[in-house]
Amino acid sequence: MGDKPISFKDADGNFVSAADVWNEEKLEALFNTLNPNRKLRLERQEKNE
Repeated sequence: MGDKPISFKDADGNFVSAADVWNEEKLEALFNTLNPNRKLRLERQEKNE
């Protein structure tokens, strides 16, 4: 696993790195939940480009 910190257990009870659990889609959903204005800002930026 390299130098990834171990922070979760999977369904089988094995330790899993947080980097393997949090993929891009899950992080995007979390950021949009914590900061709803972020989603609106990103949509505006995409529209202007």
